[in-house]
Amino acid sequence: MAPKVQQRKKKERKSIIELLPDMLASALTNQDDFIITYETNPDTGKQVIHVLRGKLITPCMLGTLKNRVELQKEEGCTIMTGHWRRFKGSNSCQTVMK
Repeated sequence: MAPKVQQRKKKERKSIIELLPDMLASALTNQDDFIITYETNPDTGKQVIHVLRGKLITPCMLGTLKNRVELQKEEGCTIMTGHWRRFKGSNSCQTVMK
């Protein structure tokens, strides 16, 4: 009798929309930066989305980005700023938006 061949389990593909909430929650819990940006290939026009998480933004970079948003508000740029509070003895956090 031939040995039984194990079938590979198909990985369920999730959309970026399904993955983002957990990535964002993890970034907030770990006080990581969370960036979503697009890149367009100049030759093909194909767009790629990049989601980055980690200790990425320096204070200088943040200042530059905030200034850029202010300069481009008429073109639709926006920024949300809030006060960050971590509850004592817990990983739970709360953000109060201005």
